[in-house]
Amino acid sequence: MVRAWISVNNILCETIIGIYPDELSAPQKAEFGFSFEYDSQKAIATDSIENAVDYAVLTEELKAFVSNSKFSLLETLTAEIAKKILAFSQKIITAKVYCVKLNDLKPKVEIELKVES
Repeated sequence: MVRAWISVNNILCETIIGIYPDELSAPQKAEFGFSFEYDSQKAIATDSIENAVDYAVLTEELKAFVSNSKFSLLETLTAEIAKKILAFSQKIITAKVYCVKLNDLKPKVEIELKVES
C-alpha cells in the first residue's frame, strides 16, 4: 500500500464564530487548513483523478461550509471540518485540520485536530 498525505493550507474565509455578542454580530475572518492521508497506490498506477481524492473539490466544499456556518467554539468548527473530510471519500484514512480566528485585537488562537476513520 502506498499512502499519500495531501495538505491544503491558508484557506481564508469569513464565518460567524464565538460566544461574545461582538463576535456574533458580524462574520469574522478565519483561516483553516487540512491534510489527509489516503491509499494512493491505484491513483499513482493509473495517473487518474478517478482513483485519487479531488482535493480541489474538497477545498471548495469546505470553504462553502465554513462560510455558511455558525459555531460558538473553534474546537467544534474544527471537528466538523474533520468529519466532512472523512465523509468526502472512503479512500481517506486520516484527516488533520487547523482553524484560526484572524482578529487583530485579540491573540491568535489556533486549534488543531487529528481524526481517523
